[in-house]
Amino acid sequence: MRIRTHASRRLGALAVALAVGATAVVGVAPASATTEPPPSSTADAVVGGQSARSVADDAAMKVPDDVTRRRTASGRVLILPLTDESYALTSGWGPRCIPVRGGSTFHLGLDMATPDGRPVYAVASGVVTHVVAPKNGNAGYVTIHSVIEGTPTWIAYVHPWNPGKYVRVGQKIKVGQRIADVGASGPATAPHLHLEVWENAFYGSGTSVDPATWLASYRLPVVQRATADRRSPAPTKCTYYSTTNLNLRTGPSTSYRVLATLAPNTKLTNKPGTKTNGFIPVWAVVNGTKTRGWVHTDYISQSRTYHLAYAVTVRTRPSAKASAMFVAKAGTQVSPKELSGGWRKVAISGTVGWVPKESVAPGLS
Repeated sequence: MRIRTHASRRLGALAVALAVGATAVVGVAPASATTEPPPSSTADAVVGGQSARSVADDAAMKVPDDVTRRRTASGRVLILPLTDESYALTSGWGPRCIPVRGGSTFHLGLDMATPDGRPVYAVASGVVTHVVAPKNGNAGYVTIHSVIEGTPTWIAYVHPWNPGKYVRVGQKIKVGQRIADVGASGPATAPHLHLEVWENAFYGSGTSVDPATWLASYRLPVVQRATADRRSPAPTKCTYYSTTNLNLRTGPSTSYRVLATLAPNTKLTNKPGTKTNGFIPVWAVVNGTKTRGWVHTDYISQSRTYHLAYAVTVRTRPSAKASAMFVAKAGTQVSPKELSGGWRKVAISGTVGWVPKESVAPGLS
């Protein structure tokens, strides 16, 4: 299965994963990553003649013994990017519900969860076209261009903390060469490798290919070599909640008319797969009527959210005479639990205590 993307779509899991994360973001990368090196660049000059010497380059590189490798019909060597049985598959390619703020609603890669700092190896010989450092909440990544069985192919390795540690743009890479360390930069819930495969171009007019299917087509058993496969089937519907007073608009930008302003924790339903300018289409009940519009994904969550409306003393029991645990600032996010009289039990960063019930407000501050 393949999907045609457009230059306006942000780099899928490359950045803002999560990907995302070991469930991972990833999902998605900086907009600057959509820009290909100009035709006169060193990277393109080197790429031009790479297919003629690829088999020789492959033969000259020693692939780590604990990494699965296969030969293509033309003799090219391809490998898995991580050592065997060192990773779990946590998120697959396809539509998904947005896992974290900044995440994508179509996951353009395969997430392979493994400890921070583990080596990432080049799946194929090629030339480095992108080395993008993490910035402004976006993930870092390395992209390598290869010609595989006649098809121009770009493979992106996303979420390293320091993408330029081992490689630079224009550098020739051999299959099995260490090109990065596993990290969790950008929107990621835990360290993992987010792997993307593109044919004919990297983003823009290129075609995003399911990495698991692509690897399997070359007899690389990415599923069988995993310690676990925790990928979920692609959802057909997502449920979100507004995290603040949120404008429901007629289209996917702030230039469109506001249909209604939704209160915090308003339920929103969405068919995953479409995200434009950071907006997704949703259905919401407005004045008793089911209404379709667009909301910005920075202000939604898969669960209801709550915060403290003002600074309060968190106590050990539901009483003003109970021992004080600490003072929580106004705006602190809380997870509300049961009520007892005029008190609400809450969890704050894993610590449970009691606060006046009226101090807990819906949404995030």
